[in-house]
Amino acid sequence: MFTNISWSSYLTVLGVVVLIWYFIILLKFYWKDLLSFFSGEKKLKFASLKGITKKNGQDAEEHKSLSSSFSESFDTLEDAEELSVRILQTLEESNEKDFSKEHFQNYLRMVLEEYPYVKISSLRQNINKLMVTESSKYPNLLLTLSEADSLWEGTVF
Repeated sequence: MFTNISWSSYLTVLGVVVLIWYFIILLKFYWKDLLSFFSGEKKLKFASLKGITKKNGQDAEEHKSLSSSFSESFDTLEDAEELSVRILQTLEESNEKDFSKEHFQNYLRMVLEEYPYVKISSLRQNINKLMVTESSKYPNLLLTLSEADSLWEGTVF
């Protein structure tokens, strides 16, 4: 019976079975990633070989700094969202406790100091506009755009 099966047939069937097995494993563990890839939501990421081929490693360092700047920008976006929530809480708390405008500005300065990446990002103007529009709801805490921008630079008095 085993003499009727040639080695090439055996290896072909074995290769097909192994491919099917790995395909099943791939689908089992990476189903969501495959769906997002084929729908266009996710793209493949390939490692750069430039840093490996250069002897001085300068390109590898540039690649690391570039990828770290992208992660910082995403962190900055999350920080800006968190900061906007904190600003709203600060306004409500200051109004409830009937803070003076100067006390409120000092409180805002302390909150803004906790987000240094937002200070140097392009999101700073959006945060300033948020502070002005939300402070207009409370007449005793009303800020202008220039006052909101100066809160980033000043120290607590």
